Amino acid sequence: MTEDSGTAAGRIAAVFGGEDNLNTMNADAKRMLADAKAGHWAVDEETGSHLRRAVTQMQDRLREVNLRIGRLREAPKFGNDEYARKAAAHFLAAMDSDDQSLVRVFYAAQDMLASLRQAIEIAISKYDASEEAATQALNTFKNQDSR
Repeated sequence: MTEDSGTAAGRIAAVFGGEDNLNTMNADAKRMLADAKAGHWAVDEETGSHLRRAVTQMQDRLREVNLRIGRLREAPKFGNDEYARKAAAHFLAAMDSDDQSLVRVFYAAQDMLASLRQAIEIAISKYDASEEAATQALNTFKNQDSR
């Protein structure tokens, strides 16, 4: 993807630091999700709630835009003559044809945030589970000492 802050796709990507950064963030979010599922990282509830809130705020902003994105995946009604059909096809290609197009950048941002949110949720649950396991292990040692 190229960075062009003048395009709608570029402006959406700019929220995340540019299209290259959005791609990196998307890959990192997928990696974080895999690591969280594998139990390689965990986060306490307080920290996780701050992270979750930030992700949720971004998801809410994108949800507002999502209503209009659907329209960009439909052929505009320019008319029925040859030129109108070509113009409509060109419009559709511009909106959803490659990784630089608005629709795909938008969905990449949504996907990244969804992966990140899921990773945070799993990381919180892993922290809670590891804290509970540690408490049980300490109670076992404590109970052995009291004998």
